[in-house]
Amino acid sequence: MNNNMKLKLCTPYKEYFNTDIKKIITESIGGKIEILPSHSNFITVLKPTNTKVEDIKGKEYNFSNSAGIMQVENGEIKIVFEEIHMDNNNA
Repeated sequence: MNNNMKLKLCTPYKEYFNTDIKKIITESIGGKIEILPSHSNFITVLKPTNTKVEDIKGKEYNFSNSAGIMQVENGEIKIVFEEIHMDNNNA
């Protein structure tokens, strides 16, 4: 079993992540979700919320995001948000 996933996270204007992660926690229109390795494939609409990402080294990134779309497919997560505001601690 692979213990990481590829995350591609962007807005129409900038790419924020293109890296391997352990997990992501965010909120869809159906409620709070946590995506871990080997998650089933799906597509969902994301609500404006605070999202948390943990990379493969254990570093956590937190940001506020607008609505967006997330696709999970074969260990790869692709998310497009209208806007992202990174916390200052993510530098």
